[in-house]
Amino acid sequence: MAKVLVTGSLGMLGRRLVEKFGQHHEVVATARREAPGVSILDITDRSRVLSAVAGIRPDWIVNAAAYTAVDRAESDIGAAFALNAAGPRFLAEAADSVGARLLHISTDFVFSGAQDRPYHEEDATGPVGVYARSKDAGERWVSAVGARACILRVAWLFGRDGKNFVDTMIRLARERPELRVVADQMGTPTFTTDAAALAVSVMEAGLSGIVHGANSGVTNWCEFAREIVRQAGESTPVRAITTTDYPTPASRPRNSALENRVVQTILRHQARPWPEALSAYLRGE
Repeated sequence: MAKVLVTGSLGMLGRRLVEKFGQHHEVVATARREAPGVSILDITDRSRVLSAVAGIRPDWIVNAAAYTAVDRAESDIGAAFALNAAGPRFLAEAADSVGARLLHISTDFVFSGAQDRPYHEEDATGPVGVYARSKDAGERWVSAVGARACILRVAWLFGRDGKNFVDTMIRLARERPELRVVADQMGTPTFTTDAAALAVSVMEAGLSGIVHGANSGVTNWCEFAREIVRQAGESTPVRAITTTDYPTPASRPRNSALENRVVQTILRHQARPWPEALSAYLRGE
């Protein structure tokens, strides 16, 4: 049994990480605000991070704290880099100071989206936009720790206890006569429960470096929405539009699909297809 410090434990993925790690390990849950069973830890405060880690002396640190408001980040640069770049740096330093291993959660957005196949762990990053650049910077700081650090990239997350695309599409399908959804951005939808379970396996196996942890299968937002509406038992038509039809402050990668090459090769782990994971989520699993 390991002692695991989880940051960002009140987030959609953070809650599942606490749940999954807690099944076999001792978990110390932290977040930027206090809640039952959760202690306050602001990872952007270096002195407090070092002090907290020195006091807890965890075997593993799992960082799920992140600035995830992609569009707002374009005008909130300092806050995005503080949480997504400086915070991971401080956690990496703290982990190194007590001999702990660090698992840092990152994102598919670190890729430019220029290539036509799914990205694997050895592909070069090319972030576009403030959010993407801040997450890429965080990866670089964590990588500087070396063999005792692992970066787990996830993509297009959906799950319980947080705002997500699945719930939004179901709500809108019940409110509107038609949905219009972007069809020229490709990716890999990922169920938080599956990502958290894989995170446990990655840490227990002692993996280091960069690891991808998405569900399998590549789709676009429009096809994802159509499958959501179908599985939810709704009949609302979903119309395909282009990115230019739905402009946003931040640019999105045209293709950010992930290939889980490392866990497939080393752990012999094959992630379940995203439509199956979607079904599990809608069943309340």
